[in-house]
Amino acid sequence: MNHTQAEQTIMRLMKPIYGFARNRCASLQDAEDVTQEICMKLYRALLVKDGITDPDKFAWTIAHNVLANYYRGRSRHGINVPIHDLDEILPDDDDFTAQIEDAETLERLHREIAYLSKTRRRIVIMHYFEGKRQQEIADALGLPLGTVKWYLSEAKNELKKGMETMRTNSELKFNPIEFSMIGTNGSAGYMGQNGVYVRSALAQNILYLTRNESMTINEIADTLGVSPVFIESETEFLEENGFMLKRGKDGYIANILLNIPTTESNRLQSEMYDKAADIFAPEIFGALAETVKADDLNFALWALVPYFTARSGKPEIKVTFEEAATIRPDGGVNICSCSINNPDAEPLKYSESMKKMGGPSWNGDENFLLWLIDTEWGGCRVGNYHPDLMNRDTVSLKAFIAGTISEDEKIRMAERGFLSGDKLSIVRLDHAEENRLRGFVNVIREKHQKEFNELKSE
Repeated sequence: MNHTQAEQTIMRLMKPIYGFARNRCASLQDAEDVTQEICMKLYRALLVKDGITDPDKFAWTIAHNVLANYYRGRSRHGINVPIHDLDEILPDDDDFTAQIEDAETLERLHREIAYLSKTRRRIVIMHYFEGKRQQEIADALGLPLGTVKWYLSEAKNELKKGMETMRTNSELKFNPIEFSMIGTNGSAGYMGQNGVYVRSALAQNILYLTRNESMTINEIADTLGVSPVFIESETEFLEENGFMLKRGKDGYIANILLNIPTTESNRLQSEMYDKAADIFAPEIFGALAETVKADDLNFALWALVPYFTARSGKPEIKVTFEEAATIRPDGGVNICSCSINNPDAEPLKYSESMKKMGGPSWNGDENFLLWLIDTEWGGCRVGNYHPDLMNRDTVSLKAFIAGTISEDEKIRMAERGFLSGDKLSIVRLDHAEENRLRGFVNVIREKHQKEFNELKSE
């Protein structure tokens, strides 16, 4: 039969089947459950079995078999689940009572309930563990009664299938990966840097698993050996904040850049940094030293070398930042970039120094730009909530320059490292000077661009 013919047969027989069950069951709820079971079994059989010449006779055969199971289990109950329902959940066995009392079986049943979708899980718990009638569940969840019946039937089939499945966990269950770096390329929102979101070992391992292809909640749970309930909530959190994307009906894929280092890649990167520094650093240092006028030349150069290294030049752009960045609910617009802590890989030459650096980061308006970079020798000012701090710093610096800053704010700015006594502990450039110095640096960068490209090609 096709679906339409099977549905018509079910609709025609549903009322007499319910009367059959009502006259033979102990309660209305039991009669509803038995009717549902008969109709579901009949519907599936009509779709897959060929040669059913008398659907009515076939229906009553199924009805008597279902009722026999009901009578057989009527007096036996376990974990608040009637035994005639556990008949559909647990593996076949002559002694159902032994299975119900078996702690390992109960544990597996509870685990498999966690693998159900959120709606089916709620319905199963409300019906079997809280003892709610199907109509009560339908009213509580705002679902049609027929939908609740369907979900219950499908959930029982899923549970039975799951109980018969041998779930194997990967090495990640016992040896989870760990991110060594979580970066925010772009602007952070009011919640702070991306490390606030990718905050747990569970989140990091979910993103690691889905870095190349989408996976379902249950696939992730199986691999990590974690209950799907926890995977579900963490994945929803990551997806809501733009760190994962939905793929198809049930799949999720990571929406981050993830670097997985090897000894070879780290060696090449370390060599590239060393060679680039040998080429670039002496010239940029010399050019700036000849043109900068400052009371403390050494201090000025420590500030300007990283600034112009980061802010000058015109890199080749294949995808714009606007195309690649994620707009997050907290107002952040950024790309999340992470690295794996690979204990088997030889570390980068400067990895320990880079862990102690924060930035570069900048904030301001059309008239004023505050630029920060933290080194391992300076205090860490670029943290999870630095956008709000930088907004306040910008206002305070303007007030200091204008001579209107309060004494309390001067103390705060000194603690932040911007003031030393009554003097600014920063390098201050006007727009014309910044453009002039940027020109010097761009000449050096363009002069060696071919060499830099060759270094990066490996």
